[in-house]
Amino acid sequence: MKYLALPILLLIAFSAISQETVEGDTIFNQVDHLQQKQGHWKKFYRHGSKAYEGFFKDDKPRGEFIRYHENGEVSARLLFTECGDTAQATLYNTVGRKMAAGKYLRTKKHGVWNYFGQLGEVVFTESYDEGKKHGEFITYYPSGEVYEKVTWENDQKNGPTVQFYPDGSTKSLLFYKDGLENGPIKTYYMGGDVRLEGQYANGLKDGIWKLHNPETNEVKQTEYVNGVATNFDELVEKETKELDELIKNIGKISEPTINDFVGGGQNY
Repeated sequence: MKYLALPILLLIAFSAISQETVEGDTIFNQVDHLQQKQGHWKKFYRHGSKAYEGFFKDDKPRGEFIRYHENGEVSARLLFTECGDTAQATLYNTVGRKMAAGKYLRTKKHGVWNYFGQLGEVVFTESYDEGKKHGEFITYYPSGEVYEKVTWENDQKNGPTVQFYPDGSTKSLLFYKDGLENGPIKTYYMGGDVRLEGQYANGLKDGIWKLHNPETNEVKQTEYVNGVATNFDELVEKETKELDELIKNIGKISEPTINDFVGGGQNY
């Protein structure tokens, strides 16, 4: 019985260390008896290039954690706090250009995030509260002037959304309440003259909408009831459809998560 137990113990021991690799004096890819990652870890893509490297304690990353694209370029650098719940992150594209920087709190975006253009300029800024959109989302022209400001509260659009011309004058202004368009809406010609004005009620066009022609002082009107026009004007309808498209694309940007950069992946 004593000799029978020895192979079983060896098998258990081998299973526990089967993920380990050794480089110099460092042992990588260790797990403890609870199958939690401990110490230095490296993972590789199937074709052999490095996928990520970092340090774990009790299955949570600590210190600097680096993730790589399959071509070998760094895709993310994350600096974790001692508790492993918070990380300052910098994200890169496949040619090494910095794309975004911000903070994760318990795997969720938190605080201000900045996204960068080809010359390192900020092209988009967003604000989060533990994964929920909260605060101003700002889009910039390539020249650096503000193009759009969207106000979020508790993961819903709330308050003003403003778009600007490159000279800083207002291009459009509308308001949201609990994620729906609500209240007055105005769009402007460059120079400040009103182009289109109307009203939203719970996400639907409502009341009299006016289209202004500053050259002729002509004003065309269409009335809406619960989002449906009671009288048809081709020009007003064209303008409001363009406005609908504008609203649909407000604040759209790809949202990377921490799970895209720590562990995970199917090619290694």
